[in-house]
Amino acid sequence: MKVIIHQAGRRELEVPGGKKLADIARELNINLEAHLVVRGGSILTRDAFIEDEDVIEIFPAISGG
Repeated sequence: MKVIIHQAGRRELEVPGGKKLADIARELNINLEAHLVVRGGSILTRDAFIEDEDVIEIFPAISGG
């Protein structure tokens, strides 16, 4: 699967799919409490299953007021 990380620029990685987002985030050292993960325009939850052919994008969560 392709992972596009939008943090301090843009970085693309190829990693094996066939697992839950929580497992992938752990492998990439991504804190899901501080990031949003998107696939095809939809925000994913930590239990979403990611396939090898998927493309996901990871964005830092930004809040303001």
